Amino acid sequence: MDVTEALLESWDRQCRIVDSVAALIDDSNREVKPSEDGWTLLHHLAHIHLVRRYWLSQVVPERGKALGASFSDGWTTPIDDLDGIKSLLKESAVAVREGVRESLENGTGAVGGYDHPVLFLQHMIWHEGWHVGLLFLGLRLAGQEPAEEWEETHVWGEWRTEEP
Repeated sequence: MDVTEALLESWDRQCRIVDSVAALIDDSNREVKPSEDGWTLLHHLAHIHLVRRYWLSQVVPERGKALGASFSDGWTTPIDDLDGIKSLLKESAVAVREGVRESLENGTGAVGGYDHPVLFLQHMIWHEGWHVGLLFLGLRLAGQEPAEEWEETHVWGEWRTEEP
């Protein structure tokens, strides 16, 4: 695996983690908040897609602008369609991957607000990890924290290859 393949694989793994955690969000817990003044779990999922869409539109405009909206009014009110948001997350995962792949293949340097496409992708991974932590906190506070075995398979196992 070369460096480009490894980089894109790191994005794919992050997206599988987001999708796995998103699958734990349903109608019974979508309005749970990780803090009293925080966003709902639904809002966090919608925000992840929104950030992908916004920054991708700065980096590879045609790909970002082709993605659907996860908010009904810009940045404040998520659409009231949990399954739709989950679908948008899958679409934006592919769009970000392909946009970065194309930028790397074309030898693109600075893009959008980033010095290099790799830095854009690393920002996305860091950003999503932060939100995944808040999603887990919300689930924990709602008494729905996934078991350690689930986390090992669906989160940590995405990154490590050693036997547990």
